[in-house]
Amino acid sequence: MFKLKFKELIYIIFYALSNTVLSFGIIYIINSTVSGKAEFQNDYMGIVFAAAIIYTYLLNINFQKWLNKLTYSILYKNEELIFYKILKAPLITLERLGSQRFYTTIEDLRVFSSFPEIVTHTFNSLLMLILCLVYLFTLSVPSAFVVIALIIVVAFIYFFVINKMAPLVDKLRKYNESYYKYVEDVIKGFKGLKLSSHRSENLMDKFLVPNRRSAKDLDFNINFVFLSINLISQYGLYLIIGTILFLLPLFDLLKKEDVITYVMILMFISGPINNLINMQRVYTRLFVGRKRIKEFLKDFEISDENLAEAENKIENDIDFNKLEFEDIHFSYQKNTLENSFSLGPVNLSIQKGETIFVIGGNGSGKSTFINILTGLYKPTVGSLILDNQIVDKENPVQNLISAVFTDNYIYSNNYDNYSLENNKRYQELLEVMELDKIILDDKEGSARRNFSKGQSKRMSLIFALLENKPILVLDEWAADQDPHFRKYFYENLLPKLKNEGKTIVAVTHDDAYFKHADRIIKFDYGQIVKDFDVKEEVSNSESLWYN
Repeated sequence: MFKLKFKELIYIIFYALSNTVLSFGIIYIINSTVSGKAEFQNDYMGIVFAAAIIYTYLLNINFQKWLNKLTYSILYKNEELIFYKILKAPLITLERLGSQRFYTTIEDLRVFSSFPEIVTHTFNSLLMLILCLVYLFTLSVPSAFVVIALIIVVAFIYFFVINKMAPLVDKLRKYNESYYKYVEDVIKGFKGLKLSSHRSENLMDKFLVPNRRSAKDLDFNINFVFLSINLISQYGLYLIIGTILFLLPLFDLLKKEDVITYVMILMFISGPINNLINMQRVYTRLFVGRKRIKEFLKDFEISDENLAEAENKIENDIDFNKLEFEDIHFSYQKNTLENSFSLGPVNLSIQKGETIFVIGGNGSGKSTFINILTGLYKPTVGSLILDNQIVDKENPVQNLISAVFTDNYIYSNNYDNYSLENNKRYQELLEVMELDKIILDDKEGSARRNFSKGQSKRMSLIFALLENKPILVLDEWAADQDPHFRKYFYENLLPKLKNEGKTIVAVTHDDAYFKHADRIIKFDYGQIVKDFDVKEEVSNSESLWYN
């Protein structure tokens, strides 16, 4: 997070002192010249005044350049850190905390782009305020105490109110977090919303509109309070000026010839005071944002074990003979999406070159099994054994597997180590997937445009095959294909991939094509209830579902 090193802090203090002394010098020259002091009524004083302005300007320019460079370095480094945390975190952590936290944390982080301005104004304003108050003491100690006391009263009222705002700002952020959920529902679930007017109306009337109206009222109240307390500083200044003009001379606390000097100094320090007061709103948002970013980083904290697994590099030209599940159990932790479901015990062996169909009803454990197989979930109990070696950070299963999940997604850019341009294998796969008439070149943009759901899954399968890994996992891949290509997938494409040496694990409901598998595994209530060789035992596919 935004922590300044000692060297950086010293640099800021040195700048603030230098800038404040120069700025105070400018104020002192102005005040002394207006007051008619003889030593300031000469020809060279204008040169000194101009030089002080130029030096102050150059000092500020150089400091702002350094501070902005430092701030944006920290800002963008933290953006990288947040992406790093997301990408290295286990899948179940993201499922538990939700993607909205990611969006709002990025938004919180951008608040810190104002950090250079805040630091500069804070140090300058504080030091200028201190120097001006010291100057007041040189003119009249009692009057200075009265002015300081009035400033403290106004400041106390302000800070008392501002401290009440922090919980409200945090509450507003939570409203916005929920708002992003509704945005995601609209974008990702647009078709379903269009199909049901009740669903659309309920989203608007029961969720979005109440959320936005509550957020609007809260946002208005917060901004109104900030505006109101900012006015306190303005009218508080008038009150203090009135005290200087009418009360202090009346009680002989201030000489009449010093009244103008006092008022001028107060007018000068009103700028720093207003800066400090107005910046409290930003400070509040920075405080809330920093707290939420720290919570995000803590929630996505990566254990050494998970980090070692996440940073494992994919090897080339890898292969296997057997992958075994040995007494695998998995239970969702408390407060997660599916805390009542558990998988296991699961015992099975996947041989090289097998085509395995995984079947079962909704909630039977198929998806959890796939997540464990692909290494996205870590078993609660039990081990995966790869060629007689336990799967761990030194021997990860991800090195073996490429997958197309049911919610496949085509990335906006090529993040893999292969290139599509002049790639003969890519051109061959386009023909195999019957996409060669749709994608007419080998440019990345052509492969990453909007497709129909079926075409999107075909393209995802092409990308998976280009990874050239020995195990291919397909989660309900054929569900979105038209009847022609679904038949082609089972009768032509799967045998072709098997002949090329691929081990295929496919989740499917297409019982008409079960005969094209080597083995069928059926899940129910988190356990394997059937596991057998198709050629030997399957005569009636319906028995798989009902027996």
